[in-house]
Amino acid sequence: MELNKLEFLLKKYEEGNSSLEEENQLRTYFASEEIPIHLRSYKMIFAYSSNEKNRIYPGKIKLASKKAQFIFIGIAASILLAIGIFGWQNNSRKEIPQYNVGSIEDPHEAYQKTKEALQLVAQVFNAGREDLEYLNEFNKTKNKFIKNQ
Repeated sequence: MELNKLEFLLKKYEEGNSSLEEENQLRTYFASEEIPIHLRSYKMIFAYSSNEKNRIYPGKIKLASKKAQFIFIGIAASILLAIGIFGWQNNSRKEIPQYNVGSIEDPHEAYQKTKEALQLVAQVFNAGREDLEYLNEFNKTKNKFIKNQ
């Protein structure tokens, strides 16, 4: 087999695109003694696959039944459900402490704090609106090109 065809088949083999016939050609080629030095590592690969193809497992393979798997899954789900219910009941019995969350009694002070908070929100929205100006400019330019085509 010529070297270019051999390298092409090896490339297809490495990518997983070779057919069984092409793999058999490679296997028979690498079984021969005349192999270029830079391709000798492939000889071990194809020799291994040839040897292992004829190997037979002497024991019997025992597969676990699906019924046993479902039983274990059901038991595990029941345990998790029981733990979840127990934990939820214990947490619901605890009394949640009431904290002072910063309520303001003075109406004028409450108005000032609300005004400050709304000004902060407005600043964030205005910063976002400035970014939209760039988007409008982009859309204008895009529409010019779309109309011209």
